[in-house]
Amino acid sequence: MKRIAVKAASAALAVAAAGVLLAGFAAVVSLRQLPSVESLKDYRPDVPLRVYTSDNVLIGEFGTQHREFIPFERMPKRMTQALLAAEDDQFYEHAGIDIPGLVRAALADLGEGYAQGASTITMQVARNFYLSREKTLSRKWYEILLAWKIDQTLPKDRILELYMNQVYLGEHAYGFGSAARAYFGKPLDQLTLAETAMLAGLPKAPSTMNPVVNPPRAKRRQQYVLGRMLALGMISQDEYRDARTQVLRVAGTDSAAFPGDLSDHAAYVAELARQLAYERFGDEAYTRGLSVYTTISSKHQQEAWQAVQAGLAGYAQRHAIDRAKADTQPQAALISIDSATGAIEAMVGGADFGKSHFNHATQAQRQPGSTFKPFIYSAALERGVSPGTLINDAPLDNGSRWQPTNDDSRFLGPVTVRQALAESRNLPAVRTLQAMGIPYVVEYAGRFGFGPRALPRYLPLALGTGSTTPLRLAAAYGVFANHGHRIEPYLISRITNGDGKALFVAETPAAPRVIPERNAYVMTSLLREVVDRGTGAAAHRALRRNDIAGKTGTTNDAVDGWFAGYAGSVVTVTWMGYDDNRSLGAREFGATTALPIWTGYMQARMDGVPEAAFPQPDDVVRDGNDLAYREFVEGGHGIASLGFPAGQPATPAVEPVALPAGGDAPGATAPATAM
Repeated sequence: MKRIAVKAASAALAVAAAGVLLAGFAAVVSLRQLPSVESLKDYRPDVPLRVYTSDNVLIGEFGTQHREFIPFERMPKRMTQALLAAEDDQFYEHAGIDIPGLVRAALADLGEGYAQGASTITMQVARNFYLSREKTLSRKWYEILLAWKIDQTLPKDRILELYMNQVYLGEHAYGFGSAARAYFGKPLDQLTLAETAMLAGLPKAPSTMNPVVNPPRAKRRQQYVLGRMLALGMISQDEYRDARTQVLRVAGTDSAAFPGDLSDHAAYVAELARQLAYERFGDEAYTRGLSVYTTISSKHQQEAWQAVQAGLAGYAQRHAIDRAKADTQPQAALISIDSATGAIEAMVGGADFGKSHFNHATQAQRQPGSTFKPFIYSAALERGVSPGTLINDAPLDNGSRWQPTNDDSRFLGPVTVRQALAESRNLPAVRTLQAMGIPYVVEYAGRFGFGPRALPRYLPLALGTGSTTPLRLAAAYGVFANHGHRIEPYLISRITNGDGKALFVAETPAAPRVIPERNAYVMTSLLREVVDRGTGAAAHRALRRNDIAGKTGTTNDAVDGWFAGYAGSVVTVTWMGYDDNRSLGAREFGATTALPIWTGYMQARMDGVPEAAFPQPDDVVRDGNDLAYREFVEGGHGIASLGFPAGQPATPAVEPVALPAGGDAPGATAPATAM
């Protein structure tokens, strides 16, 4: 028997030796067939394009994968500890393979068929980068060999860096940096221990164990991770107890969890920023980890969105429209810029980005209506017209084939320029355009940025029959607000790469002067009259400021409603209308549709902002009860009246009120129209 036992032992040893030799031979052969892992040394995953507000609030992300690459040296230590506790606490001790773990997994699998298990972090890196996820022995064999090869090639910290930025963690998030924002709406380094442990538990089953899809399972996994961290001495008993009882607020499960989220409210901004980045960088914009910083303020953007929604809700209530069910609803837009710099502070391009990506603030070419009248009067100031000039508010000559009327269907006869603009009377604007000459006015309007092709060369131009966008109109009104200097609005302040290096920085060149300062001063005086006692009086009642200036606008059949105005250097334009150009309603005007949106936004925007001063230039003087250029008064070359038949006296229909000290003229007392 002893000889038999010896022979059996010898045979077993021989078989074992042969097995080892065979395994070694297989390993040598297999290693030669494995791909090179040298590329992992310089590997950088595709990182999406991210768009931020000026105060660093994320408002958009564009790319095939949601990912935020975080170098290992910036990876929070607590996050690394939690991951190791959950997935591979012997990571820094083994050579990429946990041999005892593999043996335990193999024994557990006997009689149950093959089941994947005992994968170290290094083995998961091998699988994620080079292999499929099929559950076969051959794939597991190559996974083991690749893990060993990776461990021999890369430092441990680099392997962890690859894993923590590449692993899928559910909800379209790849890597822990992206997952922190996806689940908790904040950067990884701002997570609590409880939130960190929740993320560390996700790699086991990211699609079915995450806190959005299955909160109870995610909670149980988090408790396991916290227990492992306690057992390994990574956290104290007090930290463990506090983390277990912390109530987590997870994005997607609590609508009030992130009140500052602008992903919906700034969608039009993010999309425009994406387009601009793509124009500059092409397809690489979506993979290089670019960060686009806009000029938008998160606070002002929120205020703008709320104002637009309130304006649309008010319109829907007046017309008994169920906004949740109606197939066709009006659109609205708001654009607000700093006229001193051109920076866009807030932009809402429509009623709902989810239903229409068309940006009405930048793309919608609409008739400006009466918001164009100030540019006609601005041109006339340079030809001798003054605020006190009398214009005939009467039908055009009988020989004219086109016979416009005023909104109130009345004609007042002689009215001053100040009264005509404040009440948005049509015939005085038409006669001013006629007297100045259409070619001159079109050329002059070009100084404000209006293209000549957008301005038809016939008399209806006086009533705003050209075309413009809210953005272009805001830039044009910015000339008045900026004392005669014109700026071009811009949205992107800078773009950086994944390492924080600036690839683009916006330049703000000196704004050229396009109209005299005195012209801007007088026009501001006239536009303040509009909001003091004219068609925009609701703005003054709402804001109670003396530095507000603006103009309402309504096109034929109330197809478009506008308000364009400014307070200090803040210029805001609002618009409402239907995409199919249907009427907003017989009783709707710019004052009822666009102006409430404007006042809703500007009340919040200007809260706490001191009133701005606009000093009266030396070459602007009083002429009776109003303002005029000095040379027109002293030299007698000004235009006293326009549009009257020869021999007809030009006597104002309403006695003008004297200017108060400081030069800002009040308005005439005639009733205002609703335009």
